[in-house]
Amino acid sequence: MKTLNFILLIVTGLLFVSCKKDSHTANVTLTGKWKLTESLLDPGDGSGKWQPVPASAVSVYVQFDNDGKLEGTAFPGYVSYVVKDSVTLTFTSKDNVLQNYRYAIKNDTITMSPDGPIRCYEACGAKYVKEK
Repeated sequence: MKTLNFILLIVTGLLFVSCKKDSHTANVTLTGKWKLTESLLDPGDGSGKWQPVPASAVSVYVQFDNDGKLEGTAFPGYVSYVVKDSVTLTFTSKDNVLQNYRYAIKNDTITMSPDGPIRCYEACGAKYVKEK
């Protein structure tokens, strides 16, 4: 009987731990306006680092509307988006061309990089901060 109670205690503990919510993304949603703040470009030797965007790029933004409409200056050729899964967004152009982007939201920052059919040969990406 003690063994059965011990096993039930372990299983209950594992279920509790596996159901823990991610506190970094609990209150942040994709919809809204995101301003470009950093970019990652690698010259091909693995030395790429996140860099603040230059002053000329401070007006670059992307806006994800509730109805799937994509707006802003960051992706001018795309008009809509779909959340494909928890790590992939699919953008659609005016000509119905699809482009996937890997994304991750942490706190008030979304990190994105192209994920096919167009991809980067070296590391690349962009970070956007959600405007309040």
